[in-house]
Amino acid sequence: MIVRWATLGLHVDGAWFCSNACVEADAARRLREVRRGDISPHAPGVRLGALLLHQGVVTSRQLGEALEAQRTTGLRLGAQLQTLGHVSREGILRALSAQNGISYLATIDPATVRTAPGRLSVNEVRALGIVPFRETDDTLLVACAAPVPHSAIGALQALTGRPVQPYLVADEDFEQLASAYGSSIDGATATGSDTTTVRDIPDGASRIAALAAAAGKVTVKELHVDPFTWVRVAANGRISTLLIPPYPHQLKENAEWLAATTRH
Repeated sequence: MIVRWATLGLHVDGAWFCSNACVEADAARRLREVRRGDISPHAPGVRLGALLLHQGVVTSRQLGEALEAQRTTGLRLGAQLQTLGHVSREGILRALSAQNGISYLATIDPATVRTAPGRLSVNEVRALGIVPFRETDDTLLVACAAPVPHSAIGALQALTGRPVQPYLVADEDFEQLASAYGSSIDGATATGSDTTTVRDIPDGASRIAALAAAAGKVTVKELHVDPFTWVRVAANGRISTLLIPPYPHQLKENAEWLAATTRH
């Protein structure tokens, strides 16, 4: 009898492993050596107030009034100017778009995200601060509010291997999109995606090995973008995302951060 060992073991990213223990050991090594995402600060554009003045959207008096009111309200400048009636919502979006060098959407229907385009989980959407709303020509179009989460966009592009094109939306539109994302389907079962916050690297490695054992063949991509190491494990059309804190003692603060982000 001829034993075909390649059919008896587990396959991770095309490599063959003889056992769960081997997969777990290799996964732990990868997670310890995981590269960091591009989290270097992007060059800031012209300050919003100066840009609005240059565009003739507000006057110096109106800008000064908003800056003074901010000391009491704590609102961001754009929101403060809108509250005072000095500028429209689209006027702020147009200026933020010029400031960040990306396009904006004056309006967007939350119904466009109810079927979870991009197949992210709700937790991923909240944690990344971006909402996929369309897929076209292998490019994922996502909505975000200012300030633009460049690191999250870079992480999503690296982990999915797909170009990600961001569009600015108003804060209130982003909240509606985030709340509506995947609402018309049965959560992770229908999207084929789920997200789990794990304890630490050994726990993450163990879960990767378990997923490989269940499927027999998986692909794994990992990237560190504060505050988590993000791991996406794809198997049989299903994607499992693991969020791993860099050190065990940071689990509580990262869990609190994720919970606060989800509530926001």
